[in-house]
Amino acid sequence: MTQIGTFEHDNLIAGDFSLVTEDVLVASGILARGAVLGRVKASVPTTGTIAGTGNGTCTVVTGGPDTKRGSYVATCIAVETHGGTFQVVNPDGDIIGTVKITAGAGGTGVFSNREITFTITDGSTDFILGDTATIAVSDGVPATVAVTGTGNGTLTAIEGRRGTKLGAYVIECTAAATHGGVFKIADPDGNDIQTGITISGGAGGTASFDNDQLAGIITDGSTDFIVGDYFTVTVTIDPRQVVLCDKTATDGSSKPYAVLAEDVDASAAAVRSTGYRTGQFNQREITLATGTDIEDVREEMEAQSMFLRPSVSV
Repeated sequence: MTQIGTFEHDNLIAGDFSLVTEDVLVASGILARGAVLGRVKASVPTTGTIAGTGNGTCTVVTGGPDTKRGSYVATCIAVETHGGTFQVVNPDGDIIGTVKITAGAGGTGVFSNREITFTITDGSTDFILGDTATIAVSDGVPATVAVTGTGNGTLTAIEGRRGTKLGAYVIECTAAATHGGVFKIADPDGNDIQTGITISGGAGGTASFDNDQLAGIITDGSTDFIVGDYFTVTVTIDPRQVVLCDKTATDGSSKPYAVLAEDVDASAAAVRSTGYRTGQFNQREITLATGTDIEDVREEMEAQSMFLRPSVSV
């Protein structure tokens, strides 16, 4: 973020509260200076994966304003011919409800709340106790990835950071050791952003890394890593990707993130721009998606030091 020490008042700026800016990637639309931006944080698949005996389906999946990263799991807890009842658990392990398939060949059950919505449908083979439907929600950074090479250790607890870039990060073993190894990270541009990441602790030992782009934990496996073994972490959502804030959005952009500092035309392709993360703004110059109004976002904006005022001093 860049602190702006002095600035000229205009119809958007409504006071002397410090302006702090951040680079953003406007994903779509023709937006005017003063547009309230929401950050795209989640990628929700349209179908879930069924595991078990039954061959029904999990489809019409959409997120909600409170969608969380990780796996939503619906588990069959009661069986019925051409039916069944499923218990739904969110990525935090909390039970968030149940859904019952209306009995009858091809019957359906719809689950819907502020986190996730989906339809589960009976198939030609009935579901049995313990069958599951899993919906994996990503924030554009996979939580785990498999190694390529000889060793069978793991890379887990992966998280993006403020400087995360789109594309593939390569985390490569540069020195081998019994129950260990040293790794480096190259970003999608081919730049080494962290080196000397060393597994310690003997069998099953770990090495944690955390930089301004990526964090994670490398764990030793039963077969040692060798030089050249690597993990590929593919990032699919820019951490600063934004769209016009819409309270009905299901990708995270229902919540205000910044106020656009300049007019942007992203109708053909995403455009890099600048957003105000803090400041005092004339609410008459603020724009939001159709159906979303100032009172839908005021409280959350002010919690982030984006203050809305009814008039401007010029």
